Amino acid sequence: MREVVVHFAPNEIEAQTAAGALRANRLHPRVARDDADAMLGIAGGISMGRFVVLVPDDEAGTAREILRPQRGRRRARR
Repeated sequence: MREVVVHFAPNEIEAQTAAGALRANRLHPRVARDDADAMLGIAGGISMGRFVVLVPDDEAGTAREILRPQRGRRRARR
């Protein structure tokens, strides 16, 4: 089974939130640290750095549709 990235998240919490939305729709996501931007976590806590959400390639289209922001809604400012 080949996995593809469907979401990049700035931290682990946002990645887990996206993965939870996919699991709620009966998909099979996996959260992983982005090796290109890996940093060590502090004292075993939540890891810092960018994370990716991966799904099996046959679920990628559905996953992207679920994670796509809805029209008419603005994303939160940072």
